[in-house]
Amino acid sequence: MKLPKLINHVSSFQFYQLFRYGALIIISILFAKSNLSIGEIGNYETLMLISSAVSSFWVAGLMNSMLALYKTEEKKSSFFFNSFLLILIFNSIVVLLMIAFKTNIQDIVQQKEIPYYTLLLIFIFLNTPSFLIEHILLLKKQSHAIISYGIIIYSLQIIIVVAPIFFGYSIEASIYGLIIISVIKLIILFYLLIKNSTFELNGRAMNKHLQFAAPLMASSLFSGSADYIDGIIVTKNFDSSTFAVFRYGARELPFTLLMANAMSVALVPVVASGLLESSLKEIKQRSTRLMHLLFPITIVLLLISKWLYPIIFNPKFIGSADVFNIFLMLIISRMIFPQTILMGLRKTRIIMFAAFIEMLINIAFSLILLKYFGLMGVAYGTIIAYFSEKLILLFYSYYILKIKPKDYIPITVLTAYSATLIICYFLVERYF
Repeated sequence: MKLPKLINHVSSFQFYQLFRYGALIIISILFAKSNLSIGEIGNYETLMLISSAVSSFWVAGLMNSMLALYKTEEKKSSFFFNSFLLILIFNSIVVLLMIAFKTNIQDIVQQKEIPYYTLLLIFIFLNTPSFLIEHILLLKKQSHAIISYGIIIYSLQIIIVVAPIFFGYSIEASIYGLIIISVIKLIILFYLLIKNSTFELNGRAMNKHLQFAAPLMASSLFSGSADYIDGIIVTKNFDSSTFAVFRYGARELPFTLLMANAMSVALVPVVASGLLESSLKEIKQRSTRLMHLLFPITIVLLLISKWLYPIIFNPKFIGSADVFNIFLMLIISRMIFPQTILMGLRKTRIIMFAAFIEMLINIAFSLILLKYFGLMGVAYGTIIAYFSEKLILLFYSYYILKIKPKDYIPITVLTAYSATLIICYFLVERYF
C-alpha cells in the first residue's frame, strides 16, 4: 500500500497532534537529562501550566465551533479571518487580565514571584492565534500540508528550546526560543489567511460563531480543568520538586489523548454534514482501529513503566511512574466518543453540563483521596471525574437522542481491552 492512501484529513490531524505532543515529551526528557535542577524544571512546567490554563479552554471552544459551523457558513470567504479576529479579541483580554491579576495568579501557583512573567505574556499573545493554522488546513483538507507543518515546526521547537540549555544558558533562553517559534507560526498563519480568506469584517457571522462557541468554551474550561486543578492541589500541598514529579507522571500514553481528540475533532464536520448513520459507523470503525493500536501499547507501558521512568528521565522521577500508571487508565474513557456526535449535532449545552459535573467530581475526589493516597489520590480523583463525564454523555445520547451505544462503540473490543488493562494495573501495583 502506498503511503498517500494512508493519509486523509483524519489521520493527518492525528499525526500532527502526535508531533506536537511528541515535541513536549522530548523537551521534557532532554530537560531531565540536562544540568537543570528539578526546581528549575518545575518553574518551566509552572509557566507552561499557566499558559495552557488561561487559553486552552476558549481556543478549543472556538476551534470546535469553527469545525461544526464551516459547512453551513454562508460567507466562507471571510470565515477564517473572522475566526482569527475572535481569537485576537479573546487573547488580548486574557493578557490584560493576566497583567491586572498577576498577584492572584502568584497566589494560585503558590509563588511569591513568577519568574519570566513578562516573557510568558509575550509568548501567550504571539502563540495562541497559531492554533488556527492546523484547523484551516483540516477544513481545507490539505492533509499533507498538516503533516509537513507539524514535522517542521515542532522539530524546530525542540532544537530552539533545548539547545540553549545544553550550551549553558538558563530556562530564560528556552522561553525566548518559544517566542521565536511563535513568531514563525504567526507568519505562517498570516500567509494562510491571505491565501484562504478575505479580510472582511462580518459581525453577524462572528456573533453566530461566538454564541455557538460559548457552551463549548465553558465545557472545555470545566473538562480541561482537571490538569489545572490537579496542579493547584499539588502546588498547595507539596513543594516545587514534588510538583515536577507529579507533572512528569500525570501524562497519559503520549498517543492516546492526542489521537483520540484529533479523531474526535476531525469527525465533527462529518457528523455536522447530516449523514448521521454513516457518521456513527465511521466513528465505530475508526475507534476500533484506534483501540487495537493504543491498548496493547498502553498495557506494555504499564508493565514496564517503573523500570523505564528512571532510565528515560532520571532516578529522581521514579515516583512519577506510579502516577503515570494511574493516568494510563484514562484510555478507557478516551476511546468512547459521544462528544463527537453531540458537537456535530450542535447539542453543546449537555457537553457543558457534563464537563461542569466532571470538574466538581474531580475537585471533591482529588481532595478526599489526597488524604489517603497522597499524589496517587489526586490521580485517582481525575480518573473518576473523566469516567463520570463520559457516562453522562452516553446516557444523554441514548435516552434523549435515541442513539444506541453499540452503534458507535465497539463494546466487545472495549470491554476485553479494559478488563486486561485493569488486571495488569493491579498486578503491577501488588507485585512490582
